[in-house]
Amino acid sequence: MSTVDIEEKGPDGLPIIHWWVEREELAKIQILLDGGGDIEAPGFQGATPLLKAAVADNWPVALWLIERGAFLGAVDRAGMTLPYLAATSRVPKETERGQALEKVRLLLNERGMLGQYYEPAEVKKRIKEGNWPPK
Repeated sequence: MSTVDIEEKGPDGLPIIHWWVEREELAKIQILLDGGGDIEAPGFQGATPLLKAAVADNWPVALWLIERGAFLGAVDRAGMTLPYLAATSRVPKETERGQALEKVRLLLNERGMLGQYYEPAEVKKRIKEGNWPPK
């Protein structure tokens, strides 16, 4: 069995999970999570690993993280949210990323989150006003 340092940082100084999300190292991420690593570890702009994957249109990794319990309502300091990123992504449907995006959109729709997304500037405004998350 492999061991992992759940406090390890990547070369950029962020939690290692972000480095592995970027490189699609799912086996390493699974070992990290199995060892008690944080699936919500904040990275650049406070983005969770799920948001990092979604910002990069890496929908297979995003879906994989969702299936392992990543929080769908995360928001980063730039105002990015998963519903916004999923609704505005232009990944072609016929690609692997596009097929995973469609699954993410279905999951968000089932939870009533897909049609209720906000532009990042509106999210930041609502956070500043204390009106986030929306009710």
